[in-house]
Amino acid sequence: MAGKGCTSLIRADRILTYIAHKGAASFTQLKDDFELPKSSLLNLLDTMVECGLLVKNDARQYQLGIKVYELGCQSLHRRSLFEISKRPMQELAMQSGLICHLGTIEDFHAIYLDKVESPRSRPTERSWVGKKLEFHVTALGKVLLAWKPEGELKLYLDELRLVRRTPKTITDRNLFVEELALTRQRGWGMDAEESADGAVCISAPVFDLSGRVPYAVSLSADPTIFTPDKLDGYLRMLAECTEQISRGLGYSGPLPQILALR
Repeated sequence: MAGKGCTSLIRADRILTYIAHKGAASFTQLKDDFELPKSSLLNLLDTMVECGLLVKNDARQYQLGIKVYELGCQSLHRRSLFEISKRPMQELAMQSGLICHLGTIEDFHAIYLDKVESPRSRPTERSWVGKKLEFHVTALGKVLLAWKPEGELKLYLDELRLVRRTPKTITDRNLFVEELALTRQRGWGMDAEESADGAVCISAPVFDLSGRVPYAVSLSADPTIFTPDKLDGYLRMLAECTEQISRGLGYSGPLPQILALR
């Protein structure tokens, strides 16, 4: 049990949680719901405002202050991406029995940041950490572009050369834009032997604290694995992995329902 000296800290924690849930609360609401003496509550609230934990809005209600956001951001930034992503990716590789990749954008290319192989997957030298990828022929590249704001996406499209890699490669700009729209609509991307014959990948977005998509995770296999009757299961595993990483990065918004459309 906490000592008497911790009582104010416990009350402050409960008030912060309460206001975070409500969005804003008046002094009267707080006094009624916490049943604290008026003078004690006022002193506590004034101290929390002075520390930047709370602010008063135009309606004289209490809201969370920027200090709470700053502390949360500092905590998240001290955790590296790989601390957050490693375990979900290992679980994904183990559950799926496939090779799992984490990627981002660098210098107008997608690039692999991490690779996790399952003991059940066939070792491959076709991918490695640091490998650059073309956007238009990879599931991971499509996902990284699909959530870009329109103006930013145009910059990437203007630099993009739609080189044919296999008979299934998309080489028409309008068709590729439609592919990106479909990717965002259904919540996941696919490379159906567009980069290399006999190689199929699916990918899903990773959201950060601001709601952007700086990363994506993919699963790689041969065409006999991602059959229509098995695809939903792999997509479900992929969604669980990217949700864990997104939440670990501080994202609290809605996530794509990636099983909704094919």
